Amino acid sequence: MATSKNTGIINLSDIRGIWRLIAKNWYIPIISMAVFFGAGYIYAYKLTDIFAARTQILIKSQNDVNPSSIINESFGAYGGAQTYVDNANETRVIRSYDLVKAALDRLDLNVSYFLVGRIKTVEVFSGMPFRVKVLNINPALFEQEMKFKILDENSFRINYLKYGKEESRIGYFDKEFTEADFRFVINKSGNFRGSSISGLKQMNYLVQIHNPASRVYTFQNNMEVKNPDYTNILEVTLQDVIPERAVVFLDTLSKVYIENTMKSRYEINSNTMRYIDRQMNEVTGQLNSMEDTMQGYKEKHSILDLDKEGNEYFNKLGKFDEQKVNVGLEISVLDDLENYIISDKDPEFLPPSVYIVKDDGFLQKAVNELYTLQISRNAALSTAKEGSPIIKELDKRIDELRKNLLVYIGNLRVALKQKIAGFEIEIQNYIGDIKGLPVKQRGLLNIQRRLNINETMYLFLLQKRSNTVIARASIVPESKVIELARSIGIVKPDRKKVITSFIFFGLGLSIIIILVRHTFFSRIESVDELKLKTHLPVIGEVIFVPTIKELIIAAESEPKSPVAESFRTIRTNLQYMSNKEGCRTILVTSNNPGEGKTFCSLNLAGILAKAGKKVLVLELDLHKPRVQRGLNIEADIGVSTIVIGKSSIEECIKHSTIENLDAILSGPLPPNPSEIILTKELDSIIAYGKAHYEYLIIDTPPVGLITDALILMKSADVTLFVINTKFPFKESIANAHEIVALNKLGHFGFILNGVQRRKSRYYYNRYSYGSGYGYGNYGSYGGYGSYGGYGSYGGYGSYGKKDGKKDS
Repeated sequence: MATSKNTGIINLSDIRGIWRLIAKNWYIPIISMAVFFGAGYIYAYKLTDIFAARTQILIKSQNDVNPSSIINESFGAYGGAQTYVDNANETRVIRSYDLVKAALDRLDLNVSYFLVGRIKTVEVFSGMPFRVKVLNINPALFEQEMKFKILDENSFRINYLKYGKEESRIGYFDKEFTEADFRFVINKSGNFRGSSISGLKQMNYLVQIHNPASRVYTFQNNMEVKNPDYTNILEVTLQDVIPERAVVFLDTLSKVYIENTMKSRYEINSNTMRYIDRQMNEVTGQLNSMEDTMQGYKEKHSILDLDKEGNEYFNKLGKFDEQKVNVGLEISVLDDLENYIISDKDPEFLPPSVYIVKDDGFLQKAVNELYTLQISRNAALSTAKEGSPIIKELDKRIDELRKNLLVYIGNLRVALKQKIAGFEIEIQNYIGDIKGLPVKQRGLLNIQRRLNINETMYLFLLQKRSNTVIARASIVPESKVIELARSIGIVKPDRKKVITSFIFFGLGLSIIIILVRHTFFSRIESVDELKLKTHLPVIGEVIFVPTIKELIIAAESEPKSPVAESFRTIRTNLQYMSNKEGCRTILVTSNNPGEGKTFCSLNLAGILAKAGKKVLVLELDLHKPRVQRGLNIEADIGVSTIVIGKSSIEECIKHSTIENLDAILSGPLPPNPSEIILTKELDSIIAYGKAHYEYLIIDTPPVGLITDALILMKSADVTLFVINTKFPFKESIANAHEIVALNKLGHFGFILNGVQRRKSRYYYNRYSYGSGYGYGNYGSYGGYGSYGGYGSYGGYGSYGKKDGKKDS
């Protein structure tokens, strides 16, 4: 017999174990993967195709205006100035709730339409014969699929659920449809008028009205915005079950985004225009008042005009007054700007008067940058939270710019006030010269001076207003679409990937099943496998033959069967387990019910009796006795009646149909079977059997459930533990090892019951049992080894066939 040897890393027994594991479970992965392939194929087929559309937007393009244009002298410079570009902010802006909602509102995508077919229901975007305009609706009806049926050219019917009950309402096209839960206007579309009414009446539709907020979140979640490295391009992708809708939405979103980039500049331009108009109205009122005052003064004092000297003084004084007023206006602008910066107002309230200041490029550039940073911060807050890194970075830049601006404004204000002080000195000098003029001319001179100052201011404001109007006309988008939205095809589901995932899941599940089976439900199918799991002797195996009835004695009914031959082998091996003189007591048990311990007890007794040995079978499985059934003997008396003194031992001995085979059955089932095992009367029964028979076979309850067998083992010479191949073995073997260790049993062996012919490593697969073919020459297959293996018990020749005679 070949023995496994450890050859370095590879152990032959391990290889055999792996091969047995594969041989037992090869069908599980195949079936599992086949089942999951079918399930994955069906699942993938039923998945809805998801399409995608894509568009590209160039942000902050610098083609707004010519930098050398006159517009740069005023507010228009803001439109073409280099501004702060933060692409991370722009990706958040274009996905912001407000922009997505604005695009959805323009397209009226809060209503979905479905066409109900025979096989499946399909959502449609265009081509519907009607459109639903929602004026008001009960929120409970959001996301509910309403059944819509066209009745005729003028009417329709809507069915919907209300409190779990279906409601049906009839309405009319192109008229307000008002109910307690909603208010709609359902209009006919061009497809209605061009279609046959009979065909439309046969169609079934579903209408689903979405919650506007959840609809926005749906589109946000399905939209992805990427900014390729080192570019000012936004790549916007939207996934949708309808490609046409995705394309239309992206085009609309691009328009809304571009308009949004221009909105703030239009608002500042309008604020500046309103500020200039208000100043011009004030100056116009003052001019009218001054002109009336001058005319009244001339008429009152009969003065026609000033003389040459007075005009000279007046012109010089007016020049300095004009310069003083302009510088004062600049100081006023600086005060407004300082208040704006210190109070940290919303950028929407940026004082437009700052754009009236001329010849100060730094101030205008710094103010533009501050405004842009604040706008960017507001936009970032739509997607980011306070305290996030991007908000902190913007706050840091805004604070630094505000500090620099406040320092610059303070220094500039001091310089302008010094300039005003110089103008005041010159004005006072000329006023002193004017005092030398006649009183009448001096009064007229003062009125004329104030009139000229207001005229100069009016002309200045008029010029700025013209520049602002030109700047508004020159405002162009900072961003532009460089690639119109177009469908890029199906992006989900990847059906091959889905099916592959199902197959791998099936493979993984099958591996788990195999491991669980191997760990918790593994069964021993051959003696070789049993030998690898235990160090205790293996007495033999019992071949499984489907035609053999459950409790027959094979040596009597089918003497040429593999089962009978199995017990002949066990009989031979028992000769070497105990060399005791006189009666040999053999106890047969198992770990679980149904493993065949009673079958093995009867057949072992039968094969011994056939060999001419006097055998007594003692039925001590008092919980579920079955020996009586196998021997077909009535158990009217037996162990239970002996214990209570109703019968003697001799009276209870039943003779079977097999010569030399007797039995003491259980008798009537006692109420306390386990207590009978502890009685002295039972000891007497065992002693009687040992005194009058060569073999005493004791059939006991399963030791894994009832401890009766443990008590009886002390009276046995040999304990046989039956394991069936159809039960998991781990608990049985572990329990057997524990029993042997705790009770220090010396003669203990296993019988493996229910072995398939193909799993037997011995002659059962190679021998024929036809007439005239004997059982001799067993030695060529080796005998069973000393308790642990086969071989050292020698051949079977002593029990073999001689001269063609039947084995005894």
